[in-house]
Amino acid sequence: MTSAARLRESFAFSPRGALRMWQRNATVGRKTLVTTLMPRFLEAIAYLAIMGLGLGTYLTTVEGVDYVDFIAPGVLASTIMFGAIIETTYNAFVRIHVRRVVEAVVTTPLSIADVVVGEYLWAATRAVVYGLIFLLVMVAFGLVHTPMALLLPPVFAIGALTFAVLGMAYTSFVSNIEHFNILFTGVLTPMFLFGGVFFPFSGLPDWAQVVGWCLPLSHLVAATRDLTLGGAGLGTLAHVGALLALLVVLFPFPAARLSRTLLR
Repeated sequence: MTSAARLRESFAFSPRGALRMWQRNATVGRKTLVTTLMPRFLEAIAYLAIMGLGLGTYLTTVEGVDYVDFIAPGVLASTIMFGAIIETTYNAFVRIHVRRVVEAVVTTPLSIADVVVGEYLWAATRAVVYGLIFLLVMVAFGLVHTPMALLLPPVFAIGALTFAVLGMAYTSFVSNIEHFNILFTGVLTPMFLFGGVFFPFSGLPDWAQVVGWCLPLSHLVAATRDLTLGGAGLGTLAHVGALLALLVVLFPFPAARLSRTLLR
């Protein structure tokens, strides 16, 4: 088979094939689900406790709501972001370059597109599970103030898929696992701190507000906050729409990139 034919074949996508890849990752991942879930979950609880209960004693309200009520949805959204990103960066890199899982899988009827979409789905599944567990904790502590929070699972799914695609897009360029330090230290940590989790954008200079709203985490935080505090409206739809737009634009890119690099 010529390289051009192999490249065309790698783009052939089958929903069933993607589901098979998801099942493969789920079968392996469920064995370590608790040990991988607990550190991220405890970290989120720690941020909520330290920032909400600690800083909240000095900064009691933000935009008319208790500070702990304000930051809880933001911490929830960031938990989804990190849950999805970690799966499609470090974990996906190991499957691609260390354990050579992808090389083995593409010798079956599955294509690289199937593999990549399966990775998206598994990353989103884990991230949504993280989000739902954290949401239950918020409910238990009285931090959810509207039944509109029942609409959060599909928002979690859209946000998780968006960050899964972003993580996979970065991974498609990486040849050394150390390169992920650049992403986490140089991109994700600043986005976490400047993504509307701990303070609103309204008091910032105009240019800073523009930069803030260019961050995908900001839109997930805003939509989550609207649906937990009772302020959902057309603006909420706009935030979800922004995530969807980014998802649609970047969705095919990682498969195209990996097809070229892995089949060279």
